[in-house]
Amino acid sequence: MSMRDRLPGPLRLVFQAGPHPAELDHPPAGAPSVPVVELTVFADDSVACGRVALTAHRVTDLMNESAEFEFVDTFLQSLDDSHGLLVRTVTVARDEIFAVAVAGPRGDPTRRTRTRPIPVELRVGRYDVSGNLHIVPGTDPIIGFRRRPTMVPLTEATIEFDSADGRKISRFGTILVNRDRTNWIGPSSRSDIRPPDLIPEREGMGLAKDFTRLKAVADA
Repeated sequence: MSMRDRLPGPLRLVFQAGPHPAELDHPPAGAPSVPVVELTVFADDSVACGRVALTAHRVTDLMNESAEFEFVDTFLQSLDDSHGLLVRTVTVARDEIFAVAVAGPRGDPTRRTRTRPIPVELRVGRYDVSGNLHIVPGTDPIIGFRRRPTMVPLTEATIEFDSADGRKISRFGTILVNRDRTNWIGPSSRSDIRPPDLIPEREGMGLAKDFTRLKAVADA
């Protein structure tokens, strides 16, 4: 079921009793402080911008450790008719999410491992996404993508999509894409991110789109 299917009329929401936004920023005395992050969620038929408690080290960890998320102070807009609605609380299941854009700086640097950025582009439902996929040096990007947890981060990322108001293009420091919703992935054609100088060729991997034009040199 999509987000729109759960909203009355052109856009419908499930209201739930939850913490007021001020309670996230200022918890009761003695309660542990939980940081709050602003996220933009791209679903099948709508886009939602709201805040969620960051109960993990990074947004990537949060999105992969939970099956649903409670957003507060959220604005939802239909992509089909541009109808929007501001709500206090809404719960979104991970399988409804095609991509998530993260505002602000990247997560805890101590959680990062040595990786190599590979510029890629993906089709995720109605969305065209491009950015840097970070892989362990010497590994195949497609195999690595397929073996990742469900939500895969891209940095220096751009997302494009059609809406009732025309074509939309937005850029973010990080966009998480839902691997299970991805139709295909290939080398990026964008000129503003470094082109890949090493993408090993693989056959029969299913998700790959036109990686075969880039010859493997890893074994040379």
